[in-house]
Amino acid sequence: MEELTGRLVVVHPQLTTDPVSRQGQTGVIAIADLQKDNISVGFGGGPLGRYSSDALLVLKDKRELYQDIMTGVKDMDAGTFKDLLDINMKQEYSDYGHISAAMKIAVENPEVMKRSMISLEDYISRNHNINVSEAVSFER
Repeated sequence: MEELTGRLVVVHPQLTTDPVSRQGQTGVIAIADLQKDNISVGFGGGPLGRYSSDALLVLKDKRELYQDIMTGVKDMDAGTFKDLLDINMKQEYSDYGHISAAMKIAVENPEVMKRSMISLEDYISRNHNINVSEAVSFER
């Protein structure tokens, strides 16, 4: 069963209400209570941010992103194409450093973000094997 704790997420850059002011920043899911739609995210210092799953973004699955890049190449400029391929190549390594770098590229350009990221809410609905029964915390 897949857990969300420890997963990298980006706080949606256009989120209007964020008590910890982390819009557009990458963090790690510390606690996920999906029954209450309450996701606590750590940012490497300071208080945890509490968000609903639709306020957080994750990268699309690398296979899905690659397919989208190849089928949509005619509808994008060269810079968008290059950035999407760079993101997709970084996903091959699946470590925090590469995924964080890929997320940074995505957030810097609204078109790239739109094509390469989905909300955590959409991710959860696509992956029904995620544990929704209990809140689980991430310990360091």
